[in-house]
Amino acid sequence: MKWLVLALLAFCAGCGSKPVVSTPTPQAQNRLAEAEARAAVLVRSGDLTAAAGQYDEALRIAASVENADAVAANALNLSVVYQWLGRDADARAALFHILDDPRRAFSERRMLQAELRRAIVELALHNVDTAGTWAERAAKRCPNLACDYAATILNVQAQVALESSRPADATRLAQSAAERARARSDRVETANALRALGRARRAQGESSSAIPVLEQALAIDRELADPRKILADLTELSLASSAAGDRQAAREYYERALAVSRAVQDARGIAEMEAQLKRP
Repeated sequence: MKWLVLALLAFCAGCGSKPVVSTPTPQAQNRLAEAEARAAVLVRSGDLTAAAGQYDEALRIAASVENADAVAANALNLSVVYQWLGRDADARAALFHILDDPRRAFSERRMLQAELRRAIVELALHNVDTAGTWAERAAKRCPNLACDYAATILNVQAQVALESSRPADATRLAQSAAERARARSDRVETANALRALGRARRAQGESSSAIPVLEQALAIDRELADPRKILADLTELSLASSAAGDRQAAREYYERALAVSRAVQDARGIAEMEAQLKRP
C-alpha cells in the first residue's frame, strides 16, 4: 500500500534551501525565495499540482544561478510533492538533478537525503532490491549510524525489510530507529518507527500486540497534525484489528481512514480504501 511508504517522507518535505551569501543578482535571489515561499503555501493549502509547478520553477531559477544547495532542496521537495500526487516516476526523475549531475558538488547531507528519497520512491514503485541498494548507499554516508539521519535510515531499511518479507529484521530495525528517534526527541521518526514495528508484528502473526504500538504512532501523528501519516496509522490499525479478529474495529478504522483520504484529496488512497471496505 503506497501510503505506507509515503508516511516516511517528512524528513525532506519542507527542507528548503539555506540562505545563500552571494548570488549573481538580488533579483534572482528574490525570485527564488518567492517561488519557494509560494510552493510552501500551496502545499499547506493542499494544492499539490500548483505546488509542484512552483518547486519546478524554483529549481529552474536555482539552476540558472548555479545555487547547488537550492537545486538540491527544491529537487527533493519536488520529488516529495510528485509522490503525494501519485506521480512516482516523476518523483524519481526529480532526483536526477542531484544523483545524476556530475557538474554540481552537493553536500554529503543533500546526497544522503536524495539517496533516502530515492529508496522511498523505489519502494513505491515496488523495486524493493533497488530501494535496498539506495538505502545502503545512504547508510554509508552515516558511519556507525552516528549522524542526524540515523533514525530515518533505519526506518527506510525497516520498510525494505517488510517489503522483502523479513519481518524479524524489520522489527529489529524499527526498534533501533525508535530508540534513536526518542533519544533526539524526534517525534516524526518515532511515529514512523512505531508504525513499522506495528506492521512487523502483524506480519509475524502478533496482531493484538501491534495495535497498541500503532495507537501510539497515531497519537503522535495527531499531535503533529500530519494527515498522510494519520491515514497510514488508521489503515494499519484497521488491518491489525481485522487480523486480530475484531472486524467491527477494523471497519471503523477504515471508515476514519477513508474520511482522511478524501480530506487530503488522495484519489489513489480513496480507491484503495473503498476497495478494502467492500470486502466481506
